[in-house]
Amino acid sequence: MEEFFARYQPDLGDKEKYMEHISKKLEAAEYVKKYQKEQARRFRHRMVGVFVAGTVTGAVCLAVLLLHPLWLLPAQNVSGSVLSATMAWLPKILLLLATCMASLCITGLVLRLQVFERRDVR
Repeated sequence: MEEFFARYQPDLGDKEKYMEHISKKLEAAEYVKKYQKEQARRFRHRMVGVFVAGTVTGAVCLAVLLLHPLWLLPAQNVSGSVLSATMAWLPKILLLLATCMASLCITGLVLRLQVFERRDVR
């Protein structure tokens, strides 16, 4: 087995071509490294933007919800049954769910716009 490896002497060809080939590969590796760093930076900026948009839309929607006349009205519980109490709170619960969904939609829209913006850069 040792003889086999001792006899093996591959032809590397022209040393200048080999060095040129290696330098091209190293340049490509550097390009990929820079591209990955740029992608990571863009991703962090995008996530910060979505976080800020979500926080702002959530705060605005919560303020609008709490100031909405339906929310300020007292729940009308005519009889003592659980069903009537649930039905009295149902419009408020639906308003709360609609506000949460609107906030999520706005945040998703911001993320989608940032993704489209990134595609335009290429």
